[in-house]
Amino acid sequence: MTDDYDLYAVLEVAPHARPAVIDAAFGVLRESAARDMGDGAARTLALLNRAHAILADSVRRAAYDRDRSR
Repeated sequence: MTDDYDLYAVLEVAPHARPAVIDAAFGVLRESAARDMGDGAARTLALLNRAHAILADSVRRAAYDRDRSR
């Protein structure tokens, strides 16, 4: 699912963003997506959740960054 997406772009943050910025962006985007219960909202929420789960975890984020730089 995430192979086709830049997770930083999904959360609209820079690759060097601090964890607090990632958390804040996730909260704002999740809230917006939850209000928009139109077509694709569930997919958007799933993608946001996946991006946050990876980028908010320092070990998973480091692995993602390594894979991303290849």
